[in-house]
Amino acid sequence: MNPKYMKIMILLLLILCTASIAGAEPISNNSKNEAGLDYTEGGHYDTDFNANFMSEWWYQNGDMKLVAKDGEKKKLAFFVVMCHQESPGLKDTSGTNLSYLSTFYGLYPCGETATSNFTRTLVPRYSIENYVGFHVPYLNFTYPEGLRRFYGSGSEGYMLNYSYDNMQLNLFFKPRVEKTVDSAVEPVNFTTYERAYGKLEGSVVLDGKEYTVTQADGYFDHMIPYTPDQPTWEMEMHGWSWSEVTTDKYQTIFYGIRSIDDGYEGYTYKHLTLINKHTGKIIAEYSGDQVNVDEKDWKDMVVKDRPVKRPSKLEISTPDLNISINAQSVIQLDDTSLPNGQPIGFVDFMAFQPDKATIKYKKNLEMGSSFYEYMVTDLGISAFSQS
Repeated sequence: MNPKYMKIMILLLLILCTASIAGAEPISNNSKNEAGLDYTEGGHYDTDFNANFMSEWWYQNGDMKLVAKDGEKKKLAFFVVMCHQESPGLKDTSGTNLSYLSTFYGLYPCGETATSNFTRTLVPRYSIENYVGFHVPYLNFTYPEGLRRFYGSGSEGYMLNYSYDNMQLNLFFKPRVEKTVDSAVEPVNFTTYERAYGKLEGSVVLDGKEYTVTQADGYFDHMIPYTPDQPTWEMEMHGWSWSEVTTDKYQTIFYGIRSIDDGYEGYTYKHLTLINKHTGKIIAEYSGDQVNVDEKDWKDMVVKDRPVKRPSKLEISTPDLNISINAQSVIQLDDTSLPNGQPIGFVDFMAFQPDKATIKYKKNLEMGSSFYEYMVTDLGISAFSQS
C-alpha cells in the first residue's frame, strides 16, 4: 500500500475512536475534517443512512486518442462502473449476511461497434472491507478476482486498473475542476459527488496490442442512492436521465429523476451545472422549473417481453443555456447482460456522441462530445407496459 495512504488510515483510526457517523442522515456534501480530508470519497454502509437498501458506485468515463508503438492511431471512448450494495435482507440460505459487488463497462471505438460487459458477485458481509474502503478520505475498490481496481482521491487523482477478456485499462485521472454535488429526496434519496472534468493519461491494451494515451478528457462521480422502506431504490421511481457534455471551454452535467407518475418524459428532479473547464469554477447552476427537458426521436423496443422506449435526441434549456445531444452509439444494459438473465432491476441505455454535441451559453456556441444515459426501472417498465 502507498505509504501516504497508510498514514491516512492511521489518522482515520484515531478519528473513528472519538467520532461516529450519524445514522439517519447521509454524510454532509462537504464532509471534511480540520485537516481537509474528504470523507465523501470512501464507501458507506446501509446503516449510515438507516436504509433498508443502499447502493453506491464510482463511475469514470473518458474520450481518448491513442497511439501504438508502430504508429497506429485510434480514438476510443469508455465508461467503467464499480458498484457496491448493502441490505439487511441480503442473506444466503444459511442466514449469513451478504454484500453485493459488481463492475460493468462500455467501449466506444471510433467507427466500430460498441461493446460492454456486466459482472457481479456476492461475498459474505464480514469480508466486504477486503474489497472496499469504508469511511475513509479516499476511494479503494478491488473486485474480488483482483483484475479490476479503482483507487485514489480527488486531490491526488484516481488510478483505474481494469482488465476483462482482450481489454485492459491502466489509466490515471486528475480532476481539474471543483467538486459538484447533486442531491435529492424525491422521487428517490440520492447524493452524487462529481469531479466533472479532468485529464486522463496512461495506456490501453486492445487484443494484445498496447496503446499510449496521447490526449483524453475524463469525468468521475460517486453516486449513492438508498431507500429506508422499499426493497430496492429502483422500486421508488420510473428512472433517470444523466448527461455530461464537454466542449473547448465548457462542461455541463445534467441529472433528471422521474417518478412513476412522471413516466417517460416528466421529471420530478432536475439539476443542471455549467462549469468553466479552464478555471475549474462553476459558472451557473439551474434546477426545477428553470430547466426544460425536450426529448425527441423516441425509439420503441421490446425488453423482457415488454415495450420500452428511449429518446435518441435530447435538448436541455434554461433562459441563457442550451444543450443538444444525439445518442449516436448506444450500449444497452439489462438482464441479458448477465449469465442466466439474473435480474438487475433496470434497463440502462448509455450513449456516446463523439462530436457535434452543443453547448450554447448566452451568445457563445461550442461543439464537443457527450455521454448520455437514459435508464428505466423494472417498476417503470411494468407500470407503462400495455397488454
